[in-house]
Amino acid sequence: MTRFDQVVQILNASVGGAAAPVGFHGPFWRNVTRDQLVAKKVFGLALITLDDGAGSNLVKALKGEAPFGADLPNPPPDATFNRMPSGRTPVAAADIAFIQKWIDDGCLEDTVVTPVAAPQLQWRKTNAPVAQRHDDVWFVDPMTGWAVNSDGNIIKTTNGGASWTVQRSLPGVYLRCIGFANPSIGWVGTLTRRQRLFHTTDGGANWSNVTNLPANAPVNLCGLSVVNERVVYASGTNDPINLPRVMKTTDGGQNWTALDMTPHASLLIDIFFTDESHGWVVGGKANEPNPTERIKVKPVVLETFDGGANWVDRLAGQEANFPFGEWGWKIQFLSKDLGFVSLENFDAGAILKTTDGGKTRTRLKINDAQGNTNLEGIGFIDANRGWVGGWGPGGFTKGFTSATVDGGNNWRDANEVGLFLNRFRFFGSPVTLGYASGDTVYKYSAEPAPQPDVRPGAVRIMGRRRLLPQGRIVSTGAMSEISIDVPAGTKRLTLYAWDRFGGEVGILLDEINPKAGARIFLWDGRDANGKTTPAGPYIVRLTADDESASSPLARR
Repeated sequence: MTRFDQVVQILNASVGGAAAPVGFHGPFWRNVTRDQLVAKKVFGLALITLDDGAGSNLVKALKGEAPFGADLPNPPPDATFNRMPSGRTPVAAADIAFIQKWIDDGCLEDTVVTPVAAPQLQWRKTNAPVAQRHDDVWFVDPMTGWAVNSDGNIIKTTNGGASWTVQRSLPGVYLRCIGFANPSIGWVGTLTRRQRLFHTTDGGANWSNVTNLPANAPVNLCGLSVVNERVVYASGTNDPINLPRVMKTTDGGQNWTALDMTPHASLLIDIFFTDESHGWVVGGKANEPNPTERIKVKPVVLETFDGGANWVDRLAGQEANFPFGEWGWKIQFLSKDLGFVSLENFDAGAILKTTDGGKTRTRLKINDAQGNTNLEGIGFIDANRGWVGGWGPGGFTKGFTSATVDGGNNWRDANEVGLFLNRFRFFGSPVTLGYASGDTVYKYSAEPAPQPDVRPGAVRIMGRRRLLPQGRIVSTGAMSEISIDVPAGTKRLTLYAWDRFGGEVGILLDEINPKAGARIFLWDGRDANGKTTPAGPYIVRLTADDESASSPLARR
Protein backbone atom coordinates (compact mmCIF):
# COMPACT_ATOMS: atom_id res chain seq x y z
CA MET A 1 0.00 0.00 0.00
CA THR A 2 1.20 3.50 -0.86
CA ARG A 3 0.75 6.50 1.37
CA PHE A 4 -1.78 7.91 -1.12
CA ASP A 5 -3.78 4.67 -0.83
CA GLN A 6 -3.79 5.01 2.96
CA VAL A 7 -5.03 8.60 2.76
CA VAL A 8 -7.96 7.38 0.65
CA GLN A 9 -8.54 4.55 3.13
CA ILE A 10 -8.61 6.99 6.07
CA LEU A 11 -11.13 9.25 4.31
CA ASN A 12 -13.36 6.31 3.39
CA ALA A 13 -13.29 5.03 6.97
CA SER A 14 -14.24 8.49 8.25
CA VAL A 15 -17.63 8.32 6.48
CA GLY A 16 -18.42 4.67 7.18
CA GLY A 17 -16.70 2.78 4.38
CA ALA A 18 -15.70 2.84 0.71
CA ALA A 19 -19.31 2.53 -0.45
CA ALA A 20 -20.93 4.87 2.07
CA PRO A 21 -22.81 7.84 0.59
CA VAL A 22 -21.37 11.30 1.24
CA GLY A 23 -23.53 14.41 1.15
CA PHE A 24 -22.57 18.06 1.09
CA HIS A 25 -19.13 17.97 -0.58
CA GLY A 26 -19.35 14.38 -1.96
CA PRO A 27 -16.63 11.70 -1.89
CA PHE A 28 -14.04 13.86 -3.66
CA TRP A 29 -11.21 11.41 -2.92
CA ARG A 30 -12.76 8.38 -4.63
CA ASN A 31 -11.82 7.21 -8.13
CA VAL A 32 -9.16 9.90 -8.60
CA THR A 33 -5.43 9.78 -9.06
CA ARG A 34 -2.95 11.35 -6.71
CA ASP A 35 -2.44 14.27 -9.11
CA GLN A 36 -6.18 14.80 -9.47
CA LEU A 37 -6.66 14.93 -5.70
CA VAL A 38 -3.79 17.36 -5.26
CA ALA A 39 -5.30 19.68 -7.90
CA LYS A 40 -8.89 19.35 -6.68
CA LYS A 41 -10.97 22.21 -5.27
CA VAL A 42 -14.13 21.92 -3.16
CA PHE A 43 -16.46 24.93 -2.90
CA GLY A 44 -13.76 26.94 -4.64
CA LEU A 45 -11.11 26.09 -2.01
CA ALA A 46 -7.94 24.18 -2.88
CA LEU A 47 -7.81 20.98 -0.85
CA ILE A 48 -4.05 20.65 -0.65
CA THR A 49 -1.12 23.05 -0.48
CA LEU A 50 1.94 20.98 -1.26
CA ASP A 51 4.58 20.85 1.46
CA ASP A 52 2.25 22.63 3.91
CA GLY A 53 0.06 20.08 5.64
CA ALA A 54 -1.06 22.35 8.48
CA GLY A 55 -2.08 25.06 5.98
CA SER A 56 -4.00 22.72 3.70
CA ASN A 57 -7.80 22.96 3.78
CA LEU A 58 -8.13 19.17 3.89
CA VAL A 59 -6.27 19.07 7.20
CA LYS A 60 -8.07 22.14 8.55
CA ALA A 61 -11.43 20.55 7.68
CA LEU A 62 -10.51 17.35 9.52
CA LYS A 63 -9.32 19.29 12.56
CA GLY A 64 -12.25 21.74 12.57
CA GLU A 65 -10.07 24.82 12.12
CA ALA A 66 -11.37 28.01 10.44
CA PRO A 67 -12.98 28.31 7.99
CA PHE A 68 -14.27 24.88 9.10
CA GLY A 69 -15.89 23.78 12.36
CA ALA A 70 -19.12 25.77 12.21
CA ASP A 71 -20.98 22.76 13.64
CA LEU A 72 -18.76 22.41 16.71
CA PRO A 73 -20.05 23.38 20.19
CA ASN A 74 -17.44 26.13 20.32
CA PRO A 75 -16.80 26.97 16.66
CA PRO A 76 -13.68 28.90 15.72
CA PRO A 77 -14.14 32.53 14.63
CA ASP A 78 -15.01 32.96 10.95
CA ALA A 79 -16.05 29.30 10.59
CA THR A 80 -18.44 28.97 7.61
CA PHE A 81 -18.22 25.22 6.84
CA ASN A 82 -18.81 22.16 9.01
CA ARG A 83 -15.97 20.03 10.28
CA MET A 84 -15.21 16.99 8.11
CA PRO A 85 -16.86 14.50 8.31
CA SER A 86 -19.97 16.45 9.22
CA GLY A 87 -22.19 14.77 11.79
CA ARG A 88 -19.81 11.83 12.30
CA THR A 89 -17.10 10.83 14.74
CA PRO A 90 -13.97 12.99 14.26
CA VAL A 91 -11.02 11.41 12.48
CA ALA A 92 -8.40 10.14 14.94
CA ALA A 93 -5.56 12.55 15.66
CA ALA A 94 -3.01 9.95 14.54
CA ASP A 95 -4.74 9.63 11.14
CA ILE A 96 -4.91 13.40 10.69
CA ALA A 97 -1.21 13.56 11.55
CA PHE A 98 -0.53 10.91 8.88
CA ILE A 99 -2.31 12.99 6.19
CA GLN A 100 -0.57 16.19 7.33
CA LYS A 101 2.83 14.51 7.15
CA TRP A 102 1.97 13.11 3.70
CA ILE A 103 1.26 16.63 2.44
CA ASP A 104 4.40 18.01 4.15
CA ASP A 105 6.42 15.39 2.28
CA GLY A 106 4.96 16.39 -1.10
CA CYS A 107 2.04 13.91 -1.31
CA LEU A 108 4.30 11.03 -2.33
CA GLU A 109 3.03 7.69 -3.55
CA ASP A 110 5.72 5.77 -1.71
CA THR A 111 5.12 2.59 0.24
CA VAL A 112 3.68 2.93 3.73
CA VAL A 113 6.33 2.13 6.30
CA THR A 114 4.74 0.62 9.39
CA PRO A 115 6.74 1.70 12.42
CA VAL A 116 7.98 -1.05 14.67
CA ALA A 117 6.43 -0.69 18.09
CA ALA A 118 8.91 -0.06 20.85
CA PRO A 119 9.34 -3.13 23.03
CA GLN A 120 7.23 -2.91 26.17
CA LEU A 121 9.00 -2.78 29.50
CA GLN A 122 7.71 -5.37 31.93
CA TRP A 123 8.74 -7.27 35.04
CA ARG A 124 10.09 -10.81 34.72
CA LYS A 125 11.98 -13.22 36.95
CA THR A 126 15.71 -13.51 36.46
CA ASN A 127 17.50 -16.82 37.01
CA ALA A 128 18.37 -15.87 40.58
CA PRO A 129 17.59 -18.53 43.20
CA VAL A 130 14.22 -18.69 44.88
CA ALA A 131 14.60 -17.97 48.59
CA GLN A 132 12.29 -16.76 51.32
CA ARG A 133 13.73 -13.29 50.79
CA HIS A 134 16.37 -11.40 48.84
CA ASP A 135 16.69 -8.45 51.18
CA ASP A 136 18.72 -6.24 48.87
CA VAL A 137 20.09 -5.94 45.35
CA TRP A 138 22.70 -3.60 43.87
CA PHE A 139 23.84 -3.09 40.27
CA VAL A 140 26.87 -1.01 39.23
CA ASP A 141 25.79 -1.16 35.59
CA PRO A 142 22.91 -2.80 33.70
CA MET A 143 24.69 -6.16 33.56
CA THR A 144 26.72 -6.44 36.78
CA GLY A 145 25.02 -6.79 40.13
CA TRP A 146 24.83 -8.53 43.47
CA ALA A 147 22.08 -9.61 45.86
CA VAL A 148 21.92 -10.99 49.40
CA ASN A 149 19.30 -13.50 50.50
CA SER A 150 17.83 -15.38 53.43
CA ASP A 151 19.76 -18.51 52.44
CA GLY A 152 22.85 -16.66 53.71
CA ASN A 153 24.34 -16.20 50.24
CA ILE A 154 25.93 -13.26 48.44
CA ILE A 155 25.22 -13.86 44.75
CA LYS A 156 26.50 -12.09 41.64
CA THR A 157 25.53 -11.77 37.98
CA THR A 158 27.57 -10.34 35.11
CA ASN A 159 24.93 -10.83 32.40
CA GLY A 160 21.89 -8.97 33.66
CA GLY A 161 20.48 -11.83 35.71
CA ALA A 162 20.64 -14.58 33.10
CA SER A 163 22.92 -16.50 35.45
CA TRP A 164 24.13 -16.05 39.03
CA THR A 165 26.95 -17.47 41.11
CA VAL A 166 27.36 -17.74 44.87
CA GLN A 167 30.32 -15.63 45.95
CA ARG A 168 30.08 -16.23 49.67
CA SER A 169 27.91 -18.46 51.83
CA LEU A 170 27.51 -17.45 55.47
CA PRO A 171 25.37 -20.13 57.19
CA GLY A 172 24.83 -18.45 60.54
CA VAL A 173 24.63 -14.84 59.31
CA TYR A 174 21.49 -12.94 58.30
CA LEU A 175 22.44 -10.69 55.38
CA ARG A 176 20.41 -7.50 55.08
CA CYS A 177 21.88 -4.79 52.81
CA ILE A 178 24.46 -4.31 50.06
CA GLY A 179 26.10 -1.43 48.20
CA PHE A 180 29.02 -0.88 45.84
CA ALA A 181 31.11 2.17 45.05
CA ASN A 182 32.37 0.70 41.76
CA PRO A 183 32.75 -2.78 40.21
CA SER A 184 35.47 -3.66 42.74
CA ILE A 185 34.65 -2.07 46.09
CA GLY A 186 31.52 -3.08 47.96
CA TRP A 187 29.98 -3.66 51.37
CA VAL A 188 27.38 -6.00 52.89
CA GLY A 189 25.60 -5.27 56.17
CA THR A 190 24.06 -7.95 58.37
CA LEU A 191 21.81 -8.44 61.40
CA THR A 192 24.38 -10.69 63.10
CA ARG A 193 26.29 -8.83 65.81
CA ARG A 194 29.53 -10.78 65.63
CA GLN A 195 29.75 -10.33 61.84
CA ARG A 196 27.98 -7.05 61.14
CA LEU A 197 29.81 -5.85 58.06
CA PHE A 198 31.66 -7.45 55.15
CA HIS A 199 33.93 -5.74 52.62
CA THR A 200 35.29 -6.62 49.19
CA THR A 201 37.91 -4.91 47.03
CA ASP A 202 37.83 -7.36 44.13
CA GLY A 203 34.22 -7.39 43.00
CA GLY A 204 33.18 -9.98 45.57
CA ALA A 205 35.70 -12.70 44.74
CA ASN A 206 36.75 -12.33 48.37
CA TRP A 207 34.77 -10.91 51.30
CA SER A 208 36.36 -10.00 54.64
CA ASN A 209 34.63 -9.52 57.98
CA VAL A 210 35.13 -5.92 59.14
CA THR A 211 36.38 -6.02 62.72
CA ASN A 212 37.34 -2.39 63.44
CA LEU A 213 33.84 -1.10 64.13
CA PRO A 214 33.44 1.36 67.04
CA ALA A 215 32.01 0.14 70.34
CA ASN A 216 28.80 2.14 69.82
CA ALA A 217 28.21 0.99 66.24
CA PRO A 218 24.67 -0.19 65.37
CA VAL A 219 24.32 -3.77 66.60
CA ASN A 220 22.48 -4.62 63.36
CA LEU A 221 22.98 -2.92 60.00
CA CYS A 222 19.68 -2.39 58.19
CA GLY A 223 20.73 0.21 55.61
CA LEU A 224 23.84 1.11 53.62
CA SER A 225 24.61 4.15 51.49
CA VAL A 226 27.90 3.83 49.62
CA VAL A 227 28.65 7.36 48.41
CA ASN A 228 32.05 6.59 46.89
CA GLU A 229 35.20 4.58 47.60
CA ARG A 230 35.94 6.61 50.73
CA VAL A 231 32.56 7.53 52.20
CA VAL A 232 30.03 4.98 53.43
CA TYR A 233 27.07 5.40 55.79
CA ALA A 234 25.20 2.61 57.61
CA SER A 235 22.10 2.68 59.82
CA GLY A 236 20.30 0.50 62.34
CA THR A 237 18.55 -0.99 64.07
CA ASN A 238 14.99 -2.04 63.36
CA ASP A 239 14.44 -3.26 66.92
CA PRO A 240 13.61 -0.56 69.51
CA ILE A 241 15.25 -2.60 72.27
CA ASN A 242 18.58 -1.72 70.61
CA LEU A 243 19.82 1.86 70.43
CA PRO A 244 19.45 3.59 67.04
CA ARG A 245 22.76 4.52 65.45
CA VAL A 246 24.28 5.82 62.23
CA MET A 247 27.82 4.75 61.37
CA LYS A 248 30.17 6.29 58.81
CA THR A 249 33.63 6.09 57.33
CA THR A 250 35.37 8.78 55.30
CA ASP A 251 38.55 6.84 54.53
CA GLY A 252 37.28 3.70 52.87
CA GLY A 253 36.80 1.76 56.09
CA GLN A 254 40.15 2.30 57.80
CA ASN A 255 38.28 4.14 60.54
CA TRP A 256 34.62 4.29 61.54
CA THR A 257 32.64 6.63 63.76
CA ALA A 258 29.16 6.08 65.18
CA LEU A 259 26.47 8.68 65.78
CA ASP A 260 23.97 8.36 68.63
CA MET A 261 20.50 8.89 67.15
CA THR A 262 18.41 8.42 70.31
CA PRO A 263 17.39 12.13 70.39
CA HIS A 264 15.85 11.68 66.94
CA ALA A 265 14.61 8.10 66.63
CA SER A 266 13.78 4.84 68.39
CA LEU A 267 14.60 2.63 65.41
CA LEU A 268 16.24 3.23 62.02
CA ILE A 269 16.10 1.33 58.74
CA ASP A 270 17.15 2.75 55.37
CA ILE A 271 19.73 5.44 54.68
CA PHE A 272 20.46 7.40 51.50
CA PHE A 273 23.09 10.10 50.88
CA THR A 274 23.20 12.25 47.75
CA ASP A 275 26.81 13.26 48.44
CA GLU A 276 29.35 13.06 51.25
CA SER A 277 27.43 15.51 53.49
CA HIS A 278 23.75 15.53 52.50
CA GLY A 279 21.55 12.57 53.25
CA TRP A 280 18.49 10.99 54.79
CA VAL A 281 17.71 8.19 57.21
CA VAL A 282 14.21 6.84 57.92
CA GLY A 283 12.69 4.94 60.80
CA GLY A 284 10.38 5.51 63.74
CA LYS A 285 10.24 7.31 67.07
CA ALA A 286 8.19 6.67 70.20
CA ASN A 287 6.94 9.41 72.46
CA GLU A 288 8.57 7.73 75.44
CA PRO A 289 12.19 6.90 76.30
CA ASN A 290 13.53 3.38 75.77
CA PRO A 291 10.50 1.82 74.05
CA THR A 292 10.52 -1.94 73.63
CA GLU A 293 7.66 -2.37 71.14
CA ARG A 294 7.31 -1.20 67.54
CA ILE A 295 3.61 -0.55 68.14
CA LYS A 296 4.61 2.63 70.03
CA VAL A 297 6.49 4.35 67.19
CA LYS A 298 5.49 6.78 64.46
CA PRO A 299 7.53 7.62 61.32
CA VAL A 300 10.57 9.87 61.22
CA VAL A 301 12.35 11.14 58.13
CA LEU A 302 15.66 12.67 59.18
CA GLU A 303 17.79 14.91 56.94
CA THR A 304 21.36 16.11 57.45
CA PHE A 305 23.48 18.61 55.53
CA ASP A 306 26.71 18.15 57.48
CA GLY A 307 27.44 14.44 57.41
CA GLY A 308 25.27 13.60 60.40
CA ALA A 309 26.46 16.18 62.92
CA ASN A 310 22.95 17.67 62.89
CA TRP A 311 19.60 16.24 61.85
CA VAL A 312 16.19 17.72 61.04
CA ASP A 313 13.02 15.60 61.33
CA ARG A 314 10.96 16.52 58.28
CA LEU A 315 7.85 15.03 59.89
CA ALA A 316 8.13 17.01 63.12
CA GLY A 317 4.80 18.53 64.08
CA GLN A 318 2.89 16.10 61.86
CA GLU A 319 2.72 13.24 64.34
CA ALA A 320 -1.08 13.41 64.52
CA ASN A 321 -1.22 12.44 60.82
CA PHE A 322 0.26 9.01 61.49
CA PRO A 323 -0.96 5.96 63.42
CA PHE A 324 1.08 4.26 66.10
CA GLY A 325 2.88 1.16 64.90
CA GLU A 326 4.10 2.71 61.64
CA TRP A 327 7.63 3.67 60.63
CA GLY A 328 9.73 4.51 57.59
CA TRP A 329 11.27 1.52 55.79
CA LYS A 330 12.78 2.36 52.38
CA ILE A 331 13.56 5.74 50.82
CA GLN A 332 13.85 6.65 47.13
CA PHE A 333 14.57 9.95 45.37
CA LEU A 334 14.02 10.34 41.62
CA SER A 335 15.28 13.93 41.57
CA LYS A 336 16.29 16.60 44.05
CA ASP A 337 12.59 17.37 44.56
CA LEU A 338 10.66 14.14 44.03
CA GLY A 339 11.00 11.36 46.60
CA PHE A 340 9.12 8.54 48.30
CA VAL A 341 9.27 6.53 51.54
CA SER A 342 7.52 3.22 52.16
CA LEU A 343 5.83 2.93 55.55
CA GLU A 344 5.99 -0.36 57.44
CA ASN A 345 2.72 -1.04 59.24
CA PHE A 346 1.27 -4.45 60.13
CA ASP A 347 -2.31 -3.26 59.72
CA ALA A 348 -2.25 -0.58 57.00
CA GLY A 349 -0.55 0.31 53.74
CA ALA A 350 0.80 3.79 53.03
CA ILE A 351 3.70 5.73 51.56
CA LEU A 352 5.13 9.21 51.95
CA LYS A 353 5.60 11.48 48.94
CA THR A 354 7.51 14.75 48.61
CA THR A 355 7.68 17.13 45.66
CA ASP A 356 9.84 19.79 47.32
CA GLY A 357 12.98 17.89 48.22
CA GLY A 358 11.59 16.47 51.44
CA LYS A 359 10.68 19.71 53.17
CA THR A 360 7.07 18.53 53.26
CA ARG A 361 5.62 15.06 52.79
CA THR A 362 2.14 13.68 52.21
CA ARG A 363 0.91 10.31 53.47
CA LEU A 364 -0.84 8.39 50.68
CA LYS A 365 -2.84 5.24 51.46
CA ILE A 366 -2.49 2.05 49.45
CA ASN A 367 -6.09 1.53 48.36
CA ASP A 368 -5.87 -1.55 46.14
CA ALA A 369 -8.53 -4.25 46.23
CA GLN A 370 -6.35 -6.77 48.06
CA GLY A 371 -5.83 -4.40 51.00
CA ASN A 372 -2.05 -4.49 50.87
CA THR A 373 -0.22 -3.80 54.15
CA ASN A 374 3.15 -4.48 55.76
CA LEU A 375 5.00 -2.61 53.01
CA GLU A 376 8.76 -2.46 52.57
CA GLY A 377 10.10 -2.08 49.02
CA ILE A 378 9.18 1.03 47.03
CA GLY A 379 10.15 1.91 43.47
CA PHE A 380 8.93 4.71 41.18
CA ILE A 381 10.16 5.23 37.62
CA ASP A 382 8.66 8.70 37.23
CA ALA A 383 6.27 11.04 39.01
CA ASN A 384 3.29 8.82 38.21
CA ARG A 385 4.30 5.17 37.88
CA GLY A 386 5.54 3.08 40.76
CA TRP A 387 5.24 -0.07 42.85
CA VAL A 388 5.29 -1.07 46.51
CA GLY A 389 5.67 -4.54 47.99
CA GLY A 390 6.61 -6.34 51.14
CA TRP A 391 5.19 -9.06 53.36
CA GLY A 392 1.54 -8.25 52.69
CA PRO A 393 -1.39 -8.79 55.06
CA GLY A 394 -2.09 -11.91 57.07
CA GLY A 395 0.98 -13.20 58.82
CA PHE A 396 3.82 -12.42 56.40
CA THR A 397 2.93 -15.18 53.95
CA LYS A 398 1.41 -13.38 50.94
CA GLY A 399 4.06 -10.92 49.78
CA PHE A 400 1.63 -8.75 47.81
CA THR A 401 2.66 -6.00 45.39
CA SER A 402 0.67 -2.91 44.39
CA ALA A 403 1.03 -0.48 41.45
CA THR A 404 0.05 3.14 40.76
CA VAL A 405 -0.04 5.21 37.57
CA ASP A 406 -1.13 8.51 39.14
CA GLY A 407 1.62 9.26 41.62
CA GLY A 408 0.24 7.19 44.47
CA ASN A 409 -3.30 8.49 44.69
CA ASN A 410 -4.80 5.23 43.46
CA TRP A 411 -3.41 1.68 43.47
CA ARG A 412 -4.18 -1.68 41.88
CA ASP A 413 -3.15 -5.25 42.67
CA ALA A 414 0.13 -6.02 40.88
CA ASN A 415 1.35 -9.36 42.19
CA GLU A 416 2.45 -10.32 38.68
CA VAL A 417 5.37 -7.90 39.17
CA GLY A 418 6.92 -10.02 41.94
CA LEU A 419 6.42 -11.07 45.55
CA PHE A 420 7.95 -10.13 48.93
CA LEU A 421 9.71 -7.12 47.39
CA ASN A 422 12.15 -5.23 49.56
CA ARG A 423 14.31 -3.15 47.18
CA PHE A 424 14.09 -1.58 43.71
CA ARG A 425 17.00 -0.27 41.60
CA PHE A 426 16.56 1.53 38.26
CA PHE A 427 18.69 2.76 35.35
CA GLY A 428 18.08 5.58 32.88
CA SER A 429 16.10 8.80 32.71
CA PRO A 430 13.55 7.92 31.49
CA VAL A 431 13.92 4.49 33.06
CA THR A 432 14.90 1.77 30.60
CA LEU A 433 15.89 -0.98 33.03
CA GLY A 434 15.29 -1.97 36.64
CA TYR A 435 15.75 -4.71 39.21
CA ALA A 436 13.81 -5.66 42.33
CA SER A 437 14.64 -8.11 45.09
CA GLY A 438 12.01 -10.34 46.68
CA ASP A 439 11.58 -14.10 46.83
CA THR A 440 13.89 -13.96 43.80
CA VAL A 441 15.43 -11.13 41.78
CA TYR A 442 13.12 -9.57 39.19
CA LYS A 443 14.04 -7.50 36.14
CA TYR A 444 12.15 -4.63 34.49
CA SER A 445 13.12 -4.57 30.82
CA ALA A 446 12.00 -5.10 27.26
CA GLU A 447 13.91 -8.37 27.06
CA PRO A 448 12.18 -11.74 26.79
CA ALA A 449 12.18 -13.89 29.90
CA PRO A 450 15.56 -15.61 30.33
CA GLN A 451 15.92 -19.26 29.55
CA PRO A 452 16.59 -21.48 32.59
CA ASP A 453 20.26 -21.65 33.52
CA VAL A 454 21.04 -25.35 33.14
CA ARG A 455 24.79 -25.21 33.71
CA PRO A 456 25.99 -27.82 36.23
CA GLY A 457 27.22 -25.07 38.55
CA ALA A 458 23.81 -23.40 38.49
CA VAL A 459 21.85 -26.30 39.95
CA ARG A 460 22.33 -25.08 43.50
CA ILE A 461 21.58 -21.49 42.54
CA MET A 462 18.28 -22.42 40.94
CA GLY A 463 17.15 -24.36 44.00
CA ARG A 464 16.52 -27.63 42.19
CA ARG A 465 17.51 -29.57 45.31
CA ARG A 466 15.40 -28.24 48.13
CA LEU A 467 16.61 -28.98 51.62
CA LEU A 468 13.36 -27.63 53.01
CA PRO A 469 10.56 -29.11 50.89
CA GLN A 470 7.89 -26.93 52.54
CA GLY A 471 7.74 -23.51 50.92
CA ARG A 472 5.68 -22.32 53.91
CA ILE A 473 5.66 -23.98 57.34
CA VAL A 474 2.61 -23.45 59.54
CA SER A 475 2.62 -24.66 63.13
CA THR A 476 -0.66 -24.89 65.02
CA GLY A 477 0.49 -26.78 68.09
CA ALA A 478 3.22 -26.62 70.69
CA MET A 479 5.65 -28.38 68.35
CA SER A 480 6.54 -27.14 64.89
CA GLU A 481 7.05 -29.87 62.32
CA ILE A 482 9.85 -28.94 59.91
CA SER A 483 10.34 -31.30 56.97
CA ILE A 484 13.99 -31.61 55.97
CA ASP A 485 15.72 -33.56 53.23
CA VAL A 486 19.38 -34.35 53.90
CA PRO A 487 21.56 -34.92 50.82
CA ALA A 488 23.73 -38.04 50.78
CA GLY A 489 27.29 -37.39 51.91
CA THR A 490 26.49 -34.34 54.02
CA LYS A 491 29.20 -33.80 56.62
CA ARG A 492 27.43 -31.17 58.72
CA LEU A 493 23.77 -30.25 58.97
CA THR A 494 22.65 -27.07 60.73
CA LEU A 495 19.22 -25.53 61.23
CA TYR A 496 19.11 -21.83 62.14
CA ALA A 497 16.14 -19.61 62.98
CA TRP A 498 15.47 -15.88 63.03
CA ASP A 499 12.35 -13.90 63.81
CA ARG A 500 10.59 -11.99 61.03
CA PHE A 501 12.89 -8.96 61.49
CA GLY A 502 16.11 -10.98 61.50
CA GLY A 503 16.39 -11.20 65.26
CA GLU A 504 18.52 -14.23 66.10
CA VAL A 505 16.75 -17.24 67.62
CA GLY A 506 19.84 -19.39 67.26
CA ILE A 507 20.81 -22.89 66.17
CA LEU A 508 17.99 -25.41 66.49
CA LEU A 509 19.84 -28.42 65.07
CA ASP A 510 23.53 -29.15 64.56
CA GLU A 511 24.63 -32.63 63.43
CA ILE A 512 27.90 -34.10 62.19
CA ASN A 513 27.60 -36.75 59.46
CA PRO A 514 23.78 -36.78 59.55
CA LYS A 515 21.78 -39.63 58.11
CA ALA A 516 20.71 -38.90 54.55
CA GLY A 517 17.08 -38.75 53.49
CA ALA A 518 13.79 -37.15 54.42
CA ARG A 519 12.63 -36.69 58.00
CA ILE A 520 10.71 -34.41 60.33
CA PHE A 521 12.44 -32.14 62.83
CA LEU A 522 10.27 -31.09 65.77
CA TRP A 523 10.96 -27.63 67.17
CA ASP A 524 9.57 -26.96 70.61
CA GLY A 525 9.57 -23.18 70.08
CA ARG A 526 12.57 -22.50 72.31
CA ASP A 527 15.55 -20.41 71.27
CA ALA A 528 19.20 -21.43 71.63
CA ASN A 529 19.12 -20.35 75.29
CA GLY A 530 16.06 -22.45 76.16
CA LYS A 531 13.67 -19.49 76.26
CA THR A 532 10.22 -19.98 74.70
CA THR A 533 9.73 -17.73 71.70
CA PRO A 534 6.43 -15.91 71.14
CA ALA A 535 3.92 -16.85 68.47
CA GLY A 536 4.53 -15.19 65.15
CA PRO A 537 6.49 -15.48 61.91
CA TYR A 538 10.04 -16.84 61.74
CA ILE A 539 12.58 -17.70 59.07
CA VAL A 540 14.36 -21.05 59.29
CA ARG A 541 17.46 -21.91 57.27
CA LEU A 542 18.80 -25.41 56.77
CA THR A 543 22.47 -25.68 55.75
CA ALA A 544 24.03 -28.89 54.49
CA ASP A 545 27.75 -28.18 54.10
CA ASP A 546 27.83 -25.37 51.50
CA GLU A 547 24.17 -25.62 50.44
CA SER A 548 21.38 -23.65 52.11
CA ALA A 549 17.63 -23.17 51.85
CA SER A 550 15.24 -21.01 53.84
CA SER A 551 11.50 -21.05 54.51
CA PRO A 552 9.07 -18.97 56.56
CA LEU A 553 7.59 -20.61 59.64
CA ALA A 554 4.44 -19.34 61.35
CA ARG A 555 4.11 -20.25 65.02
CA ARG A 556 0.46 -19.92 65.96
